[in-house]
Amino acid sequence: MLAGWKNQRRSLVLLFTFLLFSAPVHIDGGQTSASPTQSTTETRQELENNKLRQETIKLRLENQKLSSPWVLLLEYGPLLTALVAVGGFIFTFWKQIAENQRQGRLDYTQREHDRQQQRDELQHKLEEQFSAIITNLGSESSSLQASAAVQIMGFLRPEYRNFHAQAFLILYANLKVQHNQNLQQNRTLGKLLVSAFEQAIRTQVSNSVPQNGLTPIDLSRSYLNRAQLQNLDLTAADIAFSDLRGANLTGTSLFRVRGYAVHLEKARLSRATLGEARLRKAFLNDTQFHEANLIAADLRETNLSKAQFQQAKMQSAHLDRADLTGARFEHADLNDTFFFGATIPTATLKSILKAKNWKKAHYDPSVWADLLALHHS
Repeated sequence: MLAGWKNQRRSLVLLFTFLLFSAPVHIDGGQTSASPTQSTTETRQELENNKLRQETIKLRLENQKLSSPWVLLLEYGPLLTALVAVGGFIFTFWKQIAENQRQGRLDYTQREHDRQQQRDELQHKLEEQFSAIITNLGSESSSLQASAAVQIMGFLRPEYRNFHAQAFLILYANLKVQHNQNLQQNRTLGKLLVSAFEQAIRTQVSNSVPQNGLTPIDLSRSYLNRAQLQNLDLTAADIAFSDLRGANLTGTSLFRVRGYAVHLEKARLSRATLGEARLRKAFLNDTQFHEANLIAADLRETNLSKAQFQQAKMQSAHLDRADLTGARFEHADLNDTFFFGATIPTATLKSILKAKNWKKAHYDPSVWADLLALHHS
C-alpha cells in the first residue's frame, strides 16, 4: 500500500510540472506576460529590497538600544568598574602619602624640639662656663687668671659668635683696669691676655675695608705690649696712654688715630696709614715707619730718636720740637714738612739731604744753614 502511495505522489508532481510549463502566456493591455527570466530578476530585486529593509530595521533597533542609558551602562559597566577600582587605588595611595607626610612633619617637629632643647641646654652650660671664666679673670690668684685667659680663647671660635663681643669687652676691661699693675709684673699673664685680645679684636674689626659709621675702638690706657695687630682697621681709634711697645701694626689703618703720650717704642708701623694721626708727646723711639703714610700727621713733641722714616710719605706732617736724634729719612717725601724747634743732629741732617723735596720742608734758620752747608760740602 505504501508503494502505491509513492507512485501516486510522483504522478501528481509530474502532472503539476507539466501544467506549469505548458500554461499559455496571457496578454494584458496588449502586452505579453513576463518571461521566466524577467520574473526571476524581479524576485531577486524584491529579495534585495527586503534584505535592505531588514538591515534598516536592524540598524534602527541597534540605535534605539544605544540611546538607552541602561544599555550604555551595561556596555560600559566593565570600564566604569575598572575606573572606580583605579580611583580607589589612587585615593588609598594619596591618603597613605598624606598620612606619611603628616607623620613626617610630626617627626620633624619633634626632632627640632629635641634639637632646640639640646641647644638651650648647651647654651646654658656655655653661659655658666663663661661666667666662671669672667669670675676667674678677676681673681687674685695668678694661676686662675692665666687659666681663664686660656679658656676664653675657646669662646672666640666662629661657632661661639654670640660670645665674641662680650669676650672682647671682658679682655679689654682686664687689660685696661690692670694697666700699670700686676700685668707688668706678671709677664706670663699679660702675654696670655694680650694673645686672647689679639683674637678678640679681630672679631670686632674688619681686616681690610674701613666700615663707615662704626664707633671708633677705645684702646686707651691699655696694656698691649707686643700685640699682633697688623692689617687691622683701627681708624680713629683711641690709643692714648696705652702701652704698645714692640707691637706689630704693619699695614694697619690708623687714620686720624688719637694717641697722646702713647708708648710705641720699637713698634712696627711699616706701610701703616697714619694720615692726620694725633700722636703728640708720643714715645716713638726706634719705631719703624717704612713706607708709612704720615701725611698731615701731628708728631709734635714726640720722641723719635732712631725712628726710621725711609720712603715714608710725610707731606705737611708736623715734627715740631720732636727729638730726631738718630732718625733716618732716606727717600721719604718731606714736601711741606715742619721741623721747627726739632732736635736734629748732623747725622739726621745728612739723612734728610737724601729725602725727596727736602728743600720744600720748613726748618729753623740755623738748621737750614747747616743743611745748605752739608749739601754744598
